Amino acid sequence: MPFHVLSRRLMLFIAICCFPISLKADPPKGDPYISQAYFTDLPFGAHSYWLQPWRAYLETVPAADFVKGIGINLGGSVKNPDLVAKMLAKYGFRHMRIEIGWSSLDYDSEQIPPAVADGYRKILLACKKYGIRPLILLNGNSGAPCPVRFFDKVLAAPVHKGDREIQVTDVDGIKPGYSGVSNLTGYWAAEALVTDIHGQTLVLSKPLPKDLGIAGTVIHMATLKYRPFSAPGSDDDKRTLEGWQHYVGTVARFVAQTLGTVGSKDLGFDIEIWNELSFGSNFLYINQYYNPPLYHYNEDAVWGDVVRATADYAEQHPDEFQGVALCDGFSNTIPWPASSEEPARVIALSKHPYHGRTTYPQDEQHGVLVNALGQQEPAGAFKPHFSELFPEYYATALQTECLERDMGPITNYIGKTAHGRYARVINGHVMPCYTWITEVNIAPNEQGITDRRQALMLKAKTTARYLCFLLNKGIQRIYFFAALGGDLGLGILQDNFLSYANAHETYPADDSAYVSPALEVVHRIVMKMQEGLDPSLTKTRSLAVLSWKGGEGQKVFSGDGSPAHPDLTYHDLFAFLPYQVNRHRFVIPYYVMTYDVVMTYDVLAPFKQETFVVKIGGVKGKQTVVSIYDPFTEHDVPVHVLERNASSITVSMPTEDYPRLLILQER
Repeated sequence: MPFHVLSRRLMLFIAICCFPISLKADPPKGDPYISQAYFTDLPFGAHSYWLQPWRAYLETVPAADFVKGIGINLGGSVKNPDLVAKMLAKYGFRHMRIEIGWSSLDYDSEQIPPAVADGYRKILLACKKYGIRPLILLNGNSGAPCPVRFFDKVLAAPVHKGDREIQVTDVDGIKPGYSGVSNLTGYWAAEALVTDIHGQTLVLSKPLPKDLGIAGTVIHMATLKYRPFSAPGSDDDKRTLEGWQHYVGTVARFVAQTLGTVGSKDLGFDIEIWNELSFGSNFLYINQYYNPPLYHYNEDAVWGDVVRATADYAEQHPDEFQGVALCDGFSNTIPWPASSEEPARVIALSKHPYHGRTTYPQDEQHGVLVNALGQQEPAGAFKPHFSELFPEYYATALQTECLERDMGPITNYIGKTAHGRYARVINGHVMPCYTWITEVNIAPNEQGITDRRQALMLKAKTTARYLCFLLNKGIQRIYFFAALGGDLGLGILQDNFLSYANAHETYPADDSAYVSPALEVVHRIVMKMQEGLDPSLTKTRSLAVLSWKGGEGQKVFSGDGSPAHPDLTYHDLFAFLPYQVNRHRFVIPYYVMTYDVVMTYDVLAPFKQETFVVKIGGVKGKQTVVSIYDPFTEHDVPVHVLERNASSITVSMPTEDYPRLLILQER
C-alpha cells in the first residue's frame, strides 16, 4: 500500500529538526554524467529539484541479476493458480510474494488448519511447478494480528462514547488482558481490551471512541492468543516474541514440506518480516490499546526486536532455514532501518516506493531545499512549476527519502547511523545488505485513465522502466503489485486471461489474445538479456558515459536563468543502464526519464523522440557490432557509429521515454 502521508510528514519533521544539515559549499565540478556530489550534497532532511542522486554512480550489472530479479504479488485469490503461475513464469517472472499471516494459525493448536493450508498449498505447488520462488510475508495485521477467536456479545445496557465500562448479557469466554471490543475505529481486533470483569460489567483499557448502542445491541469482540508487543524485557513482550518465533518456525516447516525441499541445501523460499507501518500495525504497540499508556518506553524498538527474534530463530534452527533469505519489511514505508544495524542473517531491506501525482511548488516537501550548485536555498528562493508522476520518483531528490540511501554503493548517514549497500561491517568484514522492492506499481485508473488500451500500454511502459532502472541501480528484486488488479488498475495479468483461468483447467494453446503488453515487454527484454547469458558472471567490466548530447532543447521545467536555478531538461534525465551478458556482450537499456508518464495523447510519446549522441567508454570500440532493439515495437532501430577507438565507441541513438536496448557485441 502507498506511504501513509501523515506519518511520513511527521517523521520527516522530526528528522529535519533532530538531524543537523551540513551542506557542501562547492558545486559539482563541470557537468559529468556521474558525480557523487549529486547524492552527497543531499544529506537526510534535504531535497532538490535539480540534483539527481541516481547519477551519483554508474554500475555495470550482470544480466543474470536482471533475469533473476523479477517478481510479483498475487494480489488476490484465483480459482486456478496453476494457470496464473504458468503465464507469469513463461513471460519472465521468477518470484512471487505470498502472505501467510500470523492469524492463519489456529488459536488452540497454533498450526495451520487443513482448510487454510490447502489454499496456500495450491499456490506454493504452482510456484514450484513453474520455477517461481515464493517470498513468504510474515505479518500481524491489527484486524487479526495473531491466533484469534472472534465472537459476539449482547449489550445489557446502553453504551456511549467515552464510557470505560460496558455491561453484557454474559461474560463467558472473555479473558481479561486478551479479549476486547473490536473494530471501533477500523479493522482492529480487540481494539479496547477488557482489563477486569465485575459481574457482567467489563472494564476497558481506554474510553470508547463512539456510542455502541442500546441494550440488545450485538457487539463484535475478539480474544487474542498473545498480548500486543510491549516494553522490551517485560513478560508480555517475552511471551509475544516467543509466540512470533513459534509462528516463524511453523510457517517455514509448512512451506518446506509443501515444496518437498525438507533436508535440501536450499529450501526454495524466502521470508519477509512484516509488511508496512502505514496501516494495520497497531499490534506492534501495546499503548495503542491503552489510554493512558500502559508503559513508557521507546515503542520503535519493536521494529528491530521482531527482526532479531526472527533472525535468532533461523540461526538456532538452521535445518529449517537452509538457503532461506530474510528481508526486513519494517523498512517498507520508513527510512530509519539501516543495513549497518541488520543482523547478519538478514540479507535485504525491503521498500514499497508507491507514489502518486504531485504538483510543484505547492506539494513541495518541507525542509532544506538544495539548488543546482549544491547550496542551501534561503527562504523565498525561486521554485519551479511542474507536475510529475513517474516510476523513478524515489531515485530523485524531490523528497529526502531517496532509494539511493539504502540501495546505492555510497555509505551515508541518517544521524549517526550508516546506510548503504556496503555499510554493514561484521567482524571486520563488509557484509552487503541489499534492497528489495516487495510492492510497487502505478494504477492508471487512479490517474483518470478509462481507456483500456491506454491503461495497458501505460503499465507496459512503467513496468519496463521500473525493471530496467531499479535492477541496475542497486535493487536486487522487484515484486510488482499485483498479478490481479484489473486492466484499468494495478493488474499485470489481463482480465480476459483471469476469466479464462477461472473457467478452464488447461493453459490456452495460443495465449496471444490473453497476454498483457506489460508481460510482452518484460518477456522481450528478458529474452535479449538471456542471449549468450553467462550465469556465472559476477565481476563485470565498468562502462562509462564519457560524453552525451541530446535533450537540451526539451524542458521538464523552466528555471530563472541563473546557475543556481537552471532549466531542467531531458539532457539531464538521460538514463544509461548497462548490463553485461558475458565477457563480450552488453545489453544497455536507455531512455529519457520523463517526469510525467500520463499524457492526454499517445502514451508512448509524451515527449518528442530525439537522437542522442553518446560516447561510451570501457568497450572495445574497434571490434564491436552495435544494434538497438525496441521491445515495444519488436523492431530494430537504426543506429549509427560515429567514432571508434580501442576503448570507446560513439553512437547516435534515437531515444524515447521508454527503454530501448542498445546491444554491444564485441567480436
